[in-house]
Amino acid sequence: MRRCLVWALACLITAFAVVGALKPAYATAGCRVDYAVPSSWQGGFQGSMTITNLGDPLSSWRLGFTFPNSTQKVVQGWTGTWAQSGRAVTVTNAGYNGAVPTGSSMNVGFTGSWSGSNPAPAGFTVNGVACVGAAPVTTSPTAGDPWNPPSSLVSPLAAVWSHEEATYSDLFGFKNYGWDQLFAAGGQLNYCVRWDSAAHVTAAQRDAIAGALQRQYQKWVDALLDDGAGWNNWPYRQVPVKVVGWAVRDRAQLEWSDPAVDIYVNDISENAPQCGTPCGRFFHQDGDYSGCPGGASHHYDHSLWLTAGFSGGAGGDWGQRIGSEYYLSNLNAENIHILLHEMGHTYGLDDFYDWDPTPGQGFLMKAGSATAITDFDKWMLRDWWRHLKTRYGR
Repeated sequence: MRRCLVWALACLITAFAVVGALKPAYATAGCRVDYAVPSSWQGGFQGSMTITNLGDPLSSWRLGFTFPNSTQKVVQGWTGTWAQSGRAVTVTNAGYNGAVPTGSSMNVGFTGSWSGSNPAPAGFTVNGVACVGAAPVTTSPTAGDPWNPPSSLVSPLAAVWSHEEATYSDLFGFKNYGWDQLFAAGGQLNYCVRWDSAAHVTAAQRDAIAGALQRQYQKWVDALLDDGAGWNNWPYRQVPVKVVGWAVRDRAQLEWSDPAVDIYVNDISENAPQCGTPCGRFFHQDGDYSGCPGGASHHYDHSLWLTAGFSGGAGGDWGQRIGSEYYLSNLNAENIHILLHEMGHTYGLDDFYDWDPTPGQGFLMKAGSATAITDFDKWMLRDWWRHLKTRYGR
C-alpha cells in the first residue's frame, strides 16, 4: 500500500529514536556521542547512540567503543554495519547515512546480551577521534510506562523505531496525526466520503459503508486496550465514527433524499469530488470551522476516498483512499485489510517495502503479508502512543 501522506505535501512520516535515561555523554571539538539504554531485561538490553558532529562535515563515519564487561555482546545492530571483536565494537555507516553535516546528529541502535552487570561504555571515537565531554542528561518522555511487548518482538520493534528515525522528518513537530485529530475532537471522529465513481449509491449502501468504517476503525482502538481497559493511560474504549458528508460529481448518483449527510456536488480536486474545504480538519488544523455550513458539528476529520478501478491504497492525515469496488464487496468482511493498513498510516505507522523486521512472519503494515492487525502491528501502534501521549496530558 502507498504511504502518500500529504503531510508537509510530501510522502512522509516522521522520525524518532526510542530514548531512555541517557548515560553521561561525551564531546570534543569534533564529536559527541550520547549513549542510552531505553529498555533492558534479564540477560538482554537495547542500546542507542546518537552521534553529533561538532567538527567539519562528514562524508562517512566509523564509530568505535569498548564494552566494560566481557559478557556484553551486540546481538543485532541497525543503521550501520556492526562488528565486534572481544569487547571492542565498531559501527560503519550504511550507504544512505554517511553524510553528517556540522551540527547534525544521527542515531544507531542495537540489541545486546549481558550477564553479571551491564555498565555503559567509558568512551567513544568517531573516525578515530575521541569524543570526550558532557551532554545534557535527559529522561525518557514515557518514564515508567508499561512497555512489555512479547520478548520475541522487542528487537524488531526497536529496529522499526531506529529505521523511522533514519527516514522520517519531524516526528514531534508534526501536529496532525490521527492521534491529534482524535483528541481535538474529544474521542470521536467525523468522515466525509469522496465518491470517485460513476456508480449510484443507495441509502442502504450509504449506511453499510458507514457501519463498516466504524467496525474497522474500532479494531485499531481495540489494539490499545487490555481486557477492555486502556493500555498505558489510553483514554478511549470506543471511538464513535460518523459519516457526516458525501462528495459526488452528480447529485443524481445518490439515491436518497433524507438529510442524513451533507452533500457536496461537483467540487473537483485531484480529479475527484472533494468535500467542502471549509469543513475539513486537514484544511483547518486550528479547529476554526466558522466557514463550514452548519458549523463545527458538520466538520470532517478524515476523508474516505473511494475510487473506481483503484487497486491498493493510500493513507495519511487527510484520511484513506481505496478502491470503491473493493470496499463495497467487503462491507461485511471481518477485516477490510487494505483500509486497516491505510488507517495505520494515519496514525504514523510506516511502510515496509524495502526491509522486514520480522522476516517471514508477516504483519498488516507490511503490505500483502497479513490480512488482519497482528501483535506486531499492535505493539508498533502502542510504541507511537507511549511516545506521543504526553502531548495530550496523558
